[in-house]
Amino acid sequence: MKLNLKIPENYPDLVLAIGSASMIVVFLFLLGIPAFHYLEGRAQQAAVRGNAATLQLAAESYAAANMGEYPEDPVDLISYLPGDEPPVNPFTGKQSLFRFQAGDMTYRSPTNGKDYVIEAWGYGKDNHPKRLMVLKGRKPR
Repeated sequence: MKLNLKIPENYPDLVLAIGSASMIVVFLFLLGIPAFHYLEGRAQQAAVRGNAATLQLAAESYAAANMGEYPEDPVDLISYLPGDEPPVNPFTGKQSLFRFQAGDMTYRSPTNGKDYVIEAWGYGKDNHPKRLMVLKGRKPR
């Protein structure tokens, strides 16, 4: 049994068109990867800023319940946070440890409960921690 296959006359044009379309798709995909990583990083940094704002709200709630005094230790704020848990570090997926590292926040009260400083940390150049924002509060006089 012999198969009679005829190659269409426009076969080279068809192969060229499919190859060109494939190359365009590959180039678009390769160009899209850096844009995706950029947007992902921006979303993670926005999540860190949101976590810092949540921590600030917890500090103010703590002060409202303690005659205007802010806690000296961030662990005291945990019961004022949603779910009674520290926020999740968007870079690691683990709970925040209130340390100087990307995706985390630091909390301190320089005047022993009269004020507070919250710093949100992300990634800067060369993957070193970079301060994204600072939130401050002070006890009314």
